[in-house]
Amino acid sequence: MMLLALVYAIVIPSIGKTRVQAAVHNSTQTVISTISLAKAAAVRFGRPAVLHIDVYRDEMWVEVDTTVAGTGAADTLGFFSFAEQLDVDLKSNRATLCFNGRGIGVTRAACPDAGAAIIVSLHSKADTVFVSRVGRVLTR
Repeated sequence: MMLLALVYAIVIPSIGKTRVQAAVHNSTQTVISTISLAKAAAVRFGRPAVLHIDVYRDEMWVEVDTTVAGTGAADTLGFFSFAEQLDVDLKSNRATLCFNGRGIGVTRAACPDAGAAIIVSLHSKADTVFVSRVGRVLTR
């Protein structure tokens, strides 16, 4: 009986810690993938793409005009809800990031500032994704 109690005392916290680490790691990879999607969509369609970061609902998505004629009608690509799908919190110092048709970070009316720090966290574990002013991604 004491052996079973010892196993529970060691294994159960380890499983919880592992789950938290996995959720934060997966969320960090999703942030990086969504940034890459925004840059790739801008290049593919040859026009600006906007990455939206909603920290109140813990969501990210990309908007880009996908029409052949470039009518300005924005389509939503890559919508992801961090709270629903990975149970993590999303924080950022920017609500939007814009990328030009070459996939380079730019400032525009929809994106008054370039570059960002995006933090994903769960309990005491957190990872930060930095996006430089030109759109390069760094993690820490």
